[in-house]
Amino acid sequence: MNRRSLIISFSAILSLAGFLFLYNNGVDNKLEKEDKAVVKAVNVVYEYVNVDEFGANGDDSKDDSGSIQEAIDHSHNSKIGKVKLLGNKTYIVKQGLVIKKGVELEFGQNTRLRIVGNFRAIDVKKNASISNGIIEIVDDSFNSDVIYLDGNQKFWSWDRTQIRNVTIINLTDSHMGTGLHLYARESGHFISFVNFTDLRIAGFQTGVKLEADKPKEKDKYSFVNGNRFINLTLDDCVRCIDINSSVSIPNESSGNEFSGLQIQISENTKQAIRITGSDNKFEGIIWDFHILKKNKSIVEFTNDSMRNRLDSNLGSDYIKDKGKNNYYTSPEEDSKNKK
Repeated sequence: MNRRSLIISFSAILSLAGFLFLYNNGVDNKLEKEDKAVVKAVNVVYEYVNVDEFGANGDDSKDDSGSIQEAIDHSHNSKIGKVKLLGNKTYIVKQGLVIKKGVELEFGQNTRLRIVGNFRAIDVKKNASISNGIIEIVDDSFNSDVIYLDGNQKFWSWDRTQIRNVTIINLTDSHMGTGLHLYARESGHFISFVNFTDLRIAGFQTGVKLEADKPKEKDKYSFVNGNRFINLTLDDCVRCIDINSSVSIPNESSGNEFSGLQIQISENTKQAIRITGSDNKFEGIIWDFHILKKNKSIVEFTNDSMRNRLDSNLGSDYIKDKGKNNYYTSPEEDSKNKK
């Protein structure tokens, strides 16, 4: 074999090696992309749990409670953390739901949860959340809580519990039940620093209730303190906001903030706000209070109230203050004071 033949053979070998390298590299890249696509697809599938996959329908009159709870339980156990009710559907609930720790129940903007019967509708545990959607009461017998937080969960500043962009409405004429209830029942129970944002509550006996019972044990405490209610709308409730506690320890509801508050009075309304505790703040508008012109306690600061503040459009003629060092003002009051 001459030198020229050797050079040609060597070049051919190099070309073949280069081809094989490029081919194998291309195959590897293709496989890698396909593997990534598979992983991505798996991640998309398991980003949330769809209640429909557990038998909930949303398009019929059957009870979806069991299917929704099963989806919540699966999301909790698998640590997926999110359950979705999608579309303009109406899911029927005939027994209470428990949103377990670390689970977010997310509705579509116009997805409805229809409560049929008399029971606590949704019990929200620590680090659980609710977002979007409409929860509606259609049973005249309903006289319980729609959304309930129990102080035995010991909600605190670093927890992720939140309720946002939810409409809660009693469609019956009963005006019974409570839209949102925060309750510290015993010693060592507390609910603090939870955010409630963009809620609309209508048609209940009580719109929002904050409650702390006196502990039976000496030197023990229960409290509902430091929670924020931002852009809260209350309509056609017998009592819109009810805070029930002592003025301070051992059982108090203090330092809660209501900002961007809108209260619509109706002929069914007896009282807009009843206040106990200390250092609670309320800022907003109370509409059509002239409907209750014979009622001189549309807002009441009770004997167990101190250093609470109300900034509204309501004149002092409609405010009863039995407490200590409470402050309330309105444009009308400011104008009078300037004169």
